[in-house]
Amino acid sequence: MIWMWEARAAAGRLDELCAWAVDALAGREGEVYLSRQPGGDLVVLILRRPDPTPPIGTSASADGPPLPVPPAHLVAGSAHAWPFEQLHPTR
Repeated sequence: MIWMWEARAAAGRLDELCAWAVDALAGREGEVYLSRQPGGDLVVLILRRPDPTPPIGTSASADGPPLPVPPAHLVAGSAHAWPFEQLHPTR
């Protein structure tokens, strides 16, 4: 299963939020990206999990994304996460 996680950095906290996201991977397979936007900088984390992907249209997990909640002082608003199913290339 692949999770995409996204959060808008609080003003002046982009570097700290990026560092937090890298630490949140905790040795798991994934990537961290940043996007500088006029409305606020975004940090995006892609997490690849070995567990099977549920069919599209079904609940991905009763527990939600397998990531901790970021410290409130690092984000502007709430973080958001979505599960994805990889179609191409096949793994």
